[in-house]
Amino acid sequence: MKKIRNILLLFVVIGLIAGCGNQANKSSGNSSEKSSGTVKMRSADVVDINSPYTKGMEEFAKDINSATDGKLSLEHFPAGQLGNDSQILESVKQGSIDFGLQGAIPGSAVAGAFYLPYLFQDADHLKAVIFGSTGDKIKAKIEEETGVKVIGFVPFAARMLTTNGVEVKTPEDLKGLKIRVPESPAVIEAWKELGANPTPLSFTELFTSLQTGVVDGQENPYEIILNNSFYEVQDTLNETYHNFPVRTLIMNKEKYESLTADQQKALEETWVEAAKSIDKMYSEQEAGYKEQLLEKGMKFVESDIESFAAKSRKVTDKLGTEIFGEEIYQEIVELRK
Repeated sequence: MKKIRNILLLFVVIGLIAGCGNQANKSSGNSSEKSSGTVKMRSADVVDINSPYTKGMEEFAKDINSATDGKLSLEHFPAGQLGNDSQILESVKQGSIDFGLQGAIPGSAVAGAFYLPYLFQDADHLKAVIFGSTGDKIKAKIEEETGVKVIGFVPFAARMLTTNGVEVKTPEDLKGLKIRVPESPAVIEAWKELGANPTPLSFTELFTSLQTGVVDGQENPYEIILNNSFYEVQDTLNETYHNFPVRTLIMNKEKYESLTADQQKALEETWVEAAKSIDKMYSEQEAGYKEQLLEKGMKFVESDIESFAAKSRKVTDKLGTEIFGEEIYQEIVELRK
């Protein structure tokens, strides 16, 4: 019996030695892979494949690969291929997608507040906010709300209101209209104040909802209206210029923290250049988008911007202060010309 116990003990010891050796090899392999392998990542968006955002993300992917000597590889999936905004956000949180480029981030009151009507005076005012110290403070608040890493912002073009046969020249013309808005409580409240019946819907559901009459209208920049063929189900474009919003590049926090300091720096610096490139593309193409919409037969209506701004000022000031915080909101106001 003693001899059997000794034999069994010998097998246990041999097994432990072999296990330690395998673990050492495994650890050594992981260390080698981390130091010399390529980190493959994916990003997602809901906008059209021809959008400047899609082209900008493709440039970002090439540049980040170059800036890190091939250590970081990124593949971008536009046009809702990996889900709607809510699904993309959840996938980024879970880590099945590494990046998401989003407008009103579901669940983030701060990101949603960017869409408050007439918050920004113009595109220059928006850029002064998002590319300065105020923008850094806003990033931190979004990160705290959502648990994702905010890499940075990129300007979005002015939003216009489209309808089907209804001219919206003053806030009174909005009465009773079901307008699709981003899924943001603050934006919903603001559009109610303007007299509309705001209806939050996922962007990927929007065309069908316009087609079937679930909503009467929607608000987006010229490019989104054109590239998503909204002119097929909306015939009137009301130039309200009610918002100069942003889009936000978010990243899985754990993936970001797993990168080296140099890789993190390269990622953020490369995004700054990508954001500038996207903004430049938009500026160069804006007039062309409008011209194409005219060619598609859309009727353009000049809205009374001053009356809309005056009508919305009280609620935008109230919600802006509540959501951004008094300090940040006052900085936004002070950056107006």
